[in-house]
Amino acid sequence: MILALAPMKDITDLAFIKTLNDLNTLPDYFITEYFRTVPHHKKLDPYILQSITKNPTNKPVWGQLVGTDAPSLVRDALKLLQNGAAGVDLNMGCPAPLVCRKNAGGGMLRTLHEMDQVLGQLRDALPEGKFSVKCRIGFEYPEEFERIIPIIAKHTPDRLCIHARTVKEGYRSSVHPKWVAFAKTIYSGEIIANGNIVDTETAQSWINIAQPHGLMIGRAALRNPWIFNQIREMISGEKITSHKLSDLLTYIERLLENIKPLQDPLIEEKLIHRIKKYLVYTVRGLDPQLDYYMKRSKTEKDFLNVCKEFLNNDEAFPILPPEDTHLFAHFGSLLCD
Repeated sequence: MILALAPMKDITDLAFIKTLNDLNTLPDYFITEYFRTVPHHKKLDPYILQSITKNPTNKPVWGQLVGTDAPSLVRDALKLLQNGAAGVDLNMGCPAPLVCRKNAGGGMLRTLHEMDQVLGQLRDALPEGKFSVKCRIGFEYPEEFERIIPIIAKHTPDRLCIHARTVKEGYRSSVHPKWVAFAKTIYSGEIIANGNIVDTETAQSWINIAQPHGLMIGRAALRNPWIFNQIREMISGEKITSHKLSDLLTYIERLLENIKPLQDPLIEEKLIHRIKKYLVYTVRGLDPQLDYYMKRSKTEKDFLNVCKEFLNNDEAFPILPPEDTHLFAHFGSLLCD
């Protein structure tokens, strides 16, 4: 069972990769946050690129591209390989309105002819084993996947990650794992399932329902970075390792230290603003006062004092996030399928 960290814009960066490495809880591979690809901008974003060039782990890092212009995508794909990327991933799932309005990301699922052309040119340009696609199952309706998956399969990407929601559903609906199972009847490559994997039980449900080759986890890994190790323990029949709030404090302290070298210049207020982007996921299901005071911290000292006040103890870290938030929603439906 292949385990992967899902790409998340402005979050799954080198600092987070380093933190997972420090905690010894790594996925089998990473995908960078996306590089925007357009004809007039020919330089790869240096901040994102360092996730590849300065990767401290022994795990492969794939570079993700988002865009619609096929020649530009090919140009940047080859640049990524030249800079040491393990492969190139095409983003066909981002639901951000700004991206979709340009028919990029999830917007590509509305323009199947253009999607066909882009997939074809990338497949022709990239060596075997170096091309993957991350997509959703449709733009408005899951049934659109019946027309989408044959086009993807025709171009034989080496790996396909399916976020089993539509673009319109965003992150607030149940997932539709039956469409991942359906993809296996048409596409013969590796299929990675993505969406609402928040613990070992939801991971096991995905495996039972769709039998994918792997699982991709994003938001839940921000909240619980040990989830990759826990899923491996579940698969091998070992006892699942539990963690304390003090372990969470260690995670936050390591993340803060790994963010600092990437801030140039290092401005304290921006540093604290940056780490809050990650921790909005981490604090779900914890004492609401932690979230309240953390958001109001403006200095590193105040921020760490708040974290220590609430987390420097041996209380158990709750594995499951609350299900009634816009960040984690309807994962319980996986357990009912």
